[in-house]
Amino acid sequence: MGSTRYAKLLIDTADALAGARGAQEAWDAVVNVGRGIGAKDLNCGAIMRDSRELAWLRSSMDPRWLRQYQQARFYEIDSVLAACKAGVPSQFVDIPHKLRTIRDRRSRDMFGCLMDFGFRYFLTQTWVVGETERTIVLGCEDDPVDLYGPGTGRAFRAVSAMLNDAILPPGDQMAQEWACESPWAQLSPRERDVLSYLAHGLRLNEVAERFTITEEEAARHLLSACRTLGVAAPEQALSLAMARGVLSL
Repeated sequence: MGSTRYAKLLIDTADALAGARGAQEAWDAVVNVGRGIGAKDLNCGAIMRDSRELAWLRSSMDPRWLRQYQQARFYEIDSVLAACKAGVPSQFVDIPHKLRTIRDRRSRDMFGCLMDFGFRYFLTQTWVVGETERTIVLGCEDDPVDLYGPGTGRAFRAVSAMLNDAILPPGDQMAQEWACESPWAQLSPRERDVLSYLAHGLRLNEVAERFTITEEEAARHLLSACRTLGVAAPEQALSLAMARGVLSL
């Protein structure tokens, strides 16, 4: 890939992302950049570095595919998701090759469905962002090598770094966003407030004083926040809520 073309790609990407305001505009701009460099659609997911659990996931893929993914529970056998959770994401996935060689019926069903929706290759790049590992996945109909020839890997690493910086945690939009495994439960205002004060360094008794409630009541709100987020410990609830961008800090 020539240096002039490479430089133009970076300039065009920076210009496309510069005007985004807020999480949704940033996401829309990122998706448009992905499609502009030859991807059919784009996914981005964040894995908690301590628990290796999914913090959030966004996708621009066809809603019909996403519903099928959810209903067939393909997330249970998704090798890309599993590799991200294991901390060893696959940087290139050849769906036609997988379909020819794999024997597991459910995996064949999943790869066959991807082919039906025009997804034949996935190109991924992972970056560490705070307490998470964030992976950007380009879903392509054509071989990604054809996007920029021998320089495709270098180009995608550079562009994905810029996309990663532009993507904001989805925050309360998570309640409306598609995500695998289950819809995200939304924190109540009091649950969010308790976690926000804890994030600012207040102890539970100090949080109780702010709300003029007993420490036991504050503890119940904290426990409720843990249940809402599906975690066992307050520290996990705090880090997960921060990773999703639902706290006012």
